[in-house]
Amino acid sequence: MIALVLALVPAPALSAEGTDGTTSTGSVGQSLSKYPYRVYVPASYQPGAKVPLVVMVHGCQTSAEQQQNASLIDQVADREGFIVLYPDVNPVEANQPGPLRNCWQFPLPTTWNRGLSDPYAIATMTQRVMTEWSVDPERVYIAGMSAGAFMTSIMAATYPELYAAVAINAGGAYADGTCLGVPSVVPVTLLAELAHLQMGKRARVIPRLAMGGDADQGVPPACVNKALDQGLRTNNLVLGNSQTSPISLTPNSIREIAPAAPGDYPSTVSTYLDPADCVIGERWLIHGMNHFWPGGTTDPKYKSFTDPKGPNGAEVIWSFFERFTKSGASQPCA
Repeated sequence: MIALVLALVPAPALSAEGTDGTTSTGSVGQSLSKYPYRVYVPASYQPGAKVPLVVMVHGCQTSAEQQQNASLIDQVADREGFIVLYPDVNPVEANQPGPLRNCWQFPLPTTWNRGLSDPYAIATMTQRVMTEWSVDPERVYIAGMSAGAFMTSIMAATYPELYAAVAINAGGAYADGTCLGVPSVVPVTLLAELAHLQMGKRARVIPRLAMGGDADQGVPPACVNKALDQGLRTNNLVLGNSQTSPISLTPNSIREIAPAAPGDYPSTVSTYLDPADCVIGERWLIHGMNHFWPGGTTDPKYKSFTDPKGPNGAEVIWSFFERFTKSGASQPCA
């Protein structure tokens, strides 16, 4: 196990409006099952030139528009030349009471299956954007915040053929909504098996990033650990009959990330490798951060969604995603 101490170079604060591209809107479904979405296309986009696509799924009590403005993913898209899709919930989900407002239905078994409800809507949006713009099908990725992170774990199991890699922030494993109460209620071994069964004949290895704060009072950090563990175990089932090999469930290296500026949070990053020493999993534990998107805009309108003292979550996610193509995320080397 290797321990390193690194320092992040402070990045200039960016406003949510500091972009050069264009945002369009659309929807899938009808009436009470109508799901809106937003698509950000960078100014550098040229029709016919295949570009990556990042799907970013928001959490409860937030919207696709708020996630777009808060996370600063569009700024990375401008620099790197990828498109961003921001799915949103249907009217029934948007009007749920209290903390469930604008919340995906990740705790319900109906969302754990291909072809139904939320997963079907997100997959349909993804496929539509892939056809309406020049998207490289080898470089489609999905990330989520909180409830959107639970949905990301679900999408990896229900539509594994769409996504080259996934990223989870402050969320949990496939079919593990009870983790919000007691993380150990459902064994991770069962969740890994259920996810593999849901993949069916489409089963493939999917690299997974999991991040979040160790002071998270919304989703216990143990849930995030479990989300990564489930993903690694499911990958092992894709490769063979064991959940514990050939990919090790123990990190190959652990490094400490120093705060970017005085008062910011340090992070511990655990990296997991496949047998050919290629990255297949990563865990960012952000010390001192509560239930927020790390980094993001400093605009006070979004202070309940983001924590600028954290590392730049958009940069962390893209640094992980850009390693992978869909066909490349397999043995002998991802």
